This record gives sequence, C-alpha cells and structure tokens, in this order.
Amino acid sequence: MILILSTPNDDDTNWVMEHLSLLGEKHIRINDLDLFTGKTKMYVELQPYPKLFVENIFFGKVNISEVKCVWFRKFGFFNKYKELIKTEKNIKLLNYLESEYMSTLDIFFEFLKDKKWLNHYLNLQSMTKIGVLIAAQEIGIKIPKTYVSNNSGNLNYDQVYVTKSINDGSVIDIDEKAFFFFTNELSEKKIRSYENFFPSLFQEKISKEYELRIFHLNGKNYSMAIFSQNDDQTKIDYRQINSENPNRYVSYSLPNCMDEKISALMQKLGLNTGSLDMIKADDGEYYFLEVNPSGQFRMTSLPCNYNLHYEVANYLKNMNI
Repeated sequence: MILILSTPNDDDTNWVMEHLSLLGEKHIRINDLDLFTGKTKMYVELQPYPKLFVENIFFGKVNISEVKCVWFRKFGFFNKYKELIKTEKNIKLLNYLESEYMSTLDIFFEFLKDKKWLNHYLNLQSMTKIGVLIAAQEIGIKIPKTYVSNNSGNLNYDQVYVTKSINDGSVIDIDEKAFFFFTNELSEKKIRSYENFFPSLFQEKISKEYELRIFHLNGKNYSMAIFSQNDDQTKIDYRQINSENPNRYVSYSLPNCMDEKISALMQKLGLNTGSLDMIKADDGEYYFLEVNPSGQFRMTSLPCNYNLHYEVANYLKNMNI
C-alpha cells in the first residue's frame, strides 16, 4: 500500500492519485490538517505491541503496518485560527497547541521510519536554504554571492542586491489582506536608510537571460525555461505573474555537465524529488537559487508536456513492489 502525506487542496496530489487509481495501485492519503480537525481519525496503542490505525470516509480503517512506501508530498502545516491570536495569553496557547500538533505528526514518522520514502522526512527536517546553497557550491554549481546580516555596515553600497526569506517564503493574512514574500530588489537608498534590522538574506542581483524551473525525480531532470525578463513585473521574481501578459514557458535541455551536477546535488541532499530554481545569466553561466522538495510541478509538466504526475505515480508503483 502507498501512503501519501499531503495537505488539503493540493492539486498535484490529486492528479497523482488519479494515475495511481488507473495503474491499479492501492493507496491512501492523509492530510495534515485533517488530523487537526478530526476528519481523519487516528488511534495509537502501545500494548501488547505498538499499532497505529487511521480512518476516514475515503479509505475506511487502515493499520499503518500495511504501508510499504510513503510519498512525503506536503505535510506539517498548522492552521493558526484568527480567534486564537487576540491576546498574548492566547498566543502562548496557540504555541502550545502547535507543539502538541507537531508531536502528533512525529508519531506518524515513528511508525513509518523504516518504510520506503519518496523524500525521507529526516532529510527534509535537516535542510536549510543556506545549507543547500553551500552544498551546491561544493558540487561545483555557481550560486549568487550570498550574505546574511542584521546591519547595513556589512553590505557594499555599490552592489545591487535582491533580498528574500532566509527560510521558505510565505503568505501572511492581516486584516483580510494577503501579503506575499517575493524576492525583491534592494536599492542603495533603502540599504542606507537602515543601520540595524532583523536578520535578512541578501544576494547579488544576477543579470538574467531567462530563468529555469527544474523538476527532479529519481536522477532525471525535467527542465523548463521561463522568459521572465520580457516583463518588468516578473524580472525580479517570476512568481509575480502578469495574468494579462503571461511569461512564455518552454521545455529546455540542460548541458550534460549541469544536468549531472543537479542530480549529484539532489543525491547529496538525500532528495529523490524536488523542484529547483536556477538562472541562465547574460554571461552564459548557470546560477543555482534554491530547491523546494514539495514545490508544485504542474507549472513544469503542463507547458512542456512532461506528464510528470504519471511519472511520479509510476515511480511510487515501482516502490510499492
């Protein structure tokens, strides 16, 4: 049996499940937030020997011991309800509930630790953006000059920077408004206006020919070029999509040496799947930016006709033997 650890409303999970059904593979899906709300029931007992059961309306009651392989798609999100953050006391309560919730997820990992994994949870827990950049550099892949600092005195005013999240970017909802943490260019005036600030990540701004989105699966890379430089809105971060004039996406063939280095990087990181972002610079060099182990891959599959959801399903099928 295949177990998919996911989160509600993830279409990539839905599409892979459709292929698994067509392939005749028995599979179940557990969404992280469904454990919090009780939509998926769980029951653990330790005597006479440890057992974990899960149950919902889609697959009935299942003993986790029946699982042969696990796809760690997206798992571990905690829904921070607005009514819980009105006072300092409730913030402390929220932090406690989140701690209990994450410990509950750890119970699943304890029962699943010896299964076959499409991205093992232990490798994901130890990953950091800076650590990944260091690993890429050690493999021989160029990265932009990168700094983390909390004061402007360490920055070169003559250098053009971009700034981004040290960890994963996010979306913050405040007063019914959504704030997105995109990559942004940092002007000299902005740098000089602050002496001390919250620790932040800075990278030199690379002059791009185009950007690359690469989906990796078990040693094979599926690459796509994004012509983000044709639109001022997407020049710094292609995710700031211009719906009226979308960027052009096309399939792309990486040079053999770069293809091999990317696969070597993923192996070094202990990842057998993930979505990578890179830059093809005006100077002809390739620069690595980051890897998202659970990045959505529809955007790569559909424009390039890669049929990646079938590829993932077929890989899980082979793992389930």
